[in-house]
Amino acid sequence: MTRRRRRARERAALTAGKSAAKPQRRPGGRSARVRDSVLRSAFRLLVEKGIDAFTIAEVAARAGVHETSIYRRWGTKQALARDACLHYAESALAIPDTGSLRSDLVALLESLVAILVSPAGRALLALSSSQHPHVVAARYAFWQRRFNALRTIFDKAISRGDFPRHADPMQLLETLIAPLYLRALVTGESLEDWPRNEMVDRMLTAYARPARRSQASRSRR
Repeated sequence: MTRRRRRARERAALTAGKSAAKPQRRPGGRSARVRDSVLRSAFRLLVEKGIDAFTIAEVAARAGVHETSIYRRWGTKQALARDACLHYAESALAIPDTGSLRSDLVALLESLVAILVSPAGRALLALSSSQHPHVVAARYAFWQRRFNALRTIFDKAISRGDFPRHADPMQLLETLIAPLYLRALVTGESLEDWPRNEMVDRMLTAYARPARRSQASRSRR
């Protein structure tokens, strides 16, 4: 064996040994699992006891972590409550994809009603009246994320011709969602009784009229 080949083999063996000794990083890791456990425990406690009786000590006990770990990451119970609600809400309201804008909007409203009348939804509604900066930030962050995600519904609808390209889809969503929160937070009326199918039809008809008038105007030219 030549000296050059022997050196090449020695370098290859050394490289292989280093690769074998290097620990493989697991996806997510312990930190992600601990965070998930804390946020889930915190949200369950919020649902059971509300924000006033909510304590970091009990969250730590349920999650099986030390209180100092929670304080180090979140600082206050309000910040923890904010992230716990966001963590829940991110997966609670799915983005429908039924093939038509009307059925997407009906499915979205049905999912939102189901959330709002559930114990978890009532906990979220209780936080809606709080003016603590952490909670206000959580509400804003949640709806901004949801609205941005829901834009995909309208992107597909525009490509199908179900929604006018010039219209603002967020105004339509706000108009459909606001009455549910009015009933939940102000009047106390039943959310299930709100005529969501009829309201979706009225809104889509109203948004379709300008497009039809525009098409008619172009055809007369």
